[in-house]
Amino acid sequence: MAKRHLGLGKAAKAKKQKVEPEASETSNELTVELNEETDADDELAQLKALWKTYRESEKENKLVVNGIIHECDRLLRNAGEGEKIQELPDYFHLVYALALAELANHHVDDKSKVKEFYDAALERVDVGLEKYPESIESKFAKSKLLVNQIPLQYISELEIESKVGKKFPDLSTFLDEALETYEAAETISNETNAYEMFNEETLEILQAVDDLLDIVDNFGRDISEGDNEDDEPVDLLKTHPVYGIRETDKYNQWWRDHSIVFLSGVDKGIEKAGDEISEDHPSVSLRREVCKRIGQSYLQESEIPSGVFTALMYDEDVRGEEKLHGLTGPQAQEIAQELISTALKYFEWAKDEEEPESWVRIAEAKISLGNMYEVDSAEQEECYAEAEKILSKANNVTNGKYLDVLENLLG
Repeated sequence: MAKRHLGLGKAAKAKKQKVEPEASETSNELTVELNEETDADDELAQLKALWKTYRESEKENKLVVNGIIHECDRLLRNAGEGEKIQELPDYFHLVYALALAELANHHVDDKSKVKEFYDAALERVDVGLEKYPESIESKFAKSKLLVNQIPLQYISELEIESKVGKKFPDLSTFLDEALETYEAAETISNETNAYEMFNEETLEILQAVDDLLDIVDNFGRDISEGDNEDDEPVDLLKTHPVYGIRETDKYNQWWRDHSIVFLSGVDKGIEKAGDEISEDHPSVSLRREVCKRIGQSYLQESEIPSGVFTALMYDEDVRGEEKLHGLTGPQAQEIAQELISTALKYFEWAKDEEEPESWVRIAEAKISLGNMYEVDSAEQEECYAEAEKILSKANNVTNGKYLDVLENLLG
């Protein structure tokens, strides 16, 4: 194999090659293994492949990120040389932008640097979108930048007393822009049948939104110091920069709605591929992962009505109360049953015959559903029996890894 030194575009001309998912570095230079498929003279293709290599790495190598940015700088300078200006493709601008944002992750202790890199990243991706306004990848890239910028550049600097003003914006407006940009890319992907865009990179954006919402929900708590995640959230003034995100359910609903759209895109991509898709294909694994996450969201939503039903039925302290959280016992029971049943549907879709943990997830949801029926009812007994069967099978193949779950059920 030939080794191409980053920034020396003409150094490797021996034959057509492709970037391998391993990079090596010395104190002064970065080298990348190349194989047969990427043209050693095609610097843009090599840049794209190098970015893929970095994405598949542990992402802890600052030298690699710097190398990508330096290569982008060089290609940008060269594009303007000579009588004919080269038109750089859309992926050049998005790789440049995302690499700048990655560099911000290596300067988290210097907020001025974080701002500098994110400003440059957003400027670069906007340049790409000006030239390629219908670029799906560029729109998704901008969405990712906007979502990740919120915790890294802003929330990390906030305190309980912080207010919207010159220093801190209303962060819900940033999130709204990020989600609108995501929706635009999502719409084009569906309208053009570009189902390949519903991939792991795009799923990272949905995960980043979910992580951001979790950060906002727990803002002001110090879980590491013993604060309980089940405690009431810290009170915030309406003028606090994250108040507009936390005090509405629309963002949680957005996450689930668009996760379901994502799942539909994955399904259409699998259908489009037809017989080419096997059980171990990445799209199938991706589908299972998305189904698991959606199922978990429905299960989490069921916690309040489940708690209301259980309390009104069995808790002596609230015996005689007609409602809790605005719900009667029967209302809470019906809502919880519907939510858990929906979660079970997604968990069944997420089941992997090679992963007992995915079976146990189904069993635990069945136990939760059984708990929402009257004691010793036929429905409850059926749920418990199905869960017991699954747990017994899981324990048989894992040498009793889930015995505690089974014993809790039988006890």
